[in-house]
Amino acid sequence: MFGELSLHFETIVVLGFILAFIFNLSFFLLKLSQNSSLLFSSGVMAISYFLSNHFFDLILGTSFQYLIWLAFDLVTISFIWLLHKVLKLRFSTASTYVFLGLSINSILFLLMHIDISLLANRQHWWFWTTYSILVNVFDFLMVVALIINRDFLFIVKGGRKITKHFSRSEVQSN
Repeated sequence: MFGELSLHFETIVVLGFILAFIFNLSFFLLKLSQNSSLLFSSGVMAISYFLSNHFFDLILGTSFQYLIWLAFDLVTISFIWLLHKVLKLRFSTASTYVFLGLSINSILFLLMHIDISLLANRQHWWFWTTYSILVNVFDFLMVVALIINRDFLFIVKGGRKITKHFSRSEVQSN
């Protein structure tokens, strides 16, 4: 039952990324927003999640599904970063949320692979529930970030404060 529900939620997440891209594309074409970072980030996320969702059916039952999802996330992170560097784009708030969400999901995929494939754990335990909740929460947060492009969890602001703190500490120690 929960496996089936999870697949339905993944479809909703994929649709969320596709709709976020269509939303950003329409704003870009109507010149309501000229944020290329947001447009490219949402487009790459829509393509990545669409492909990984459809490849899931092809690899269902393999012991490498979490590694494949990990690879999709790492390629997606790399592609978004590379697009920004090649096109000399300033990272949008949403792209920062996407980097953070994909990074956390990547760690979770790696831990699930270790737990199930390497440690051969077949007994349900708290980490599996935590994994399921967190992956879906971070997917949802990334969709929201790509639509509103606001620092609604104060991650960017907090990151800037931490960076300023460490840069001041470094200057004072010299």
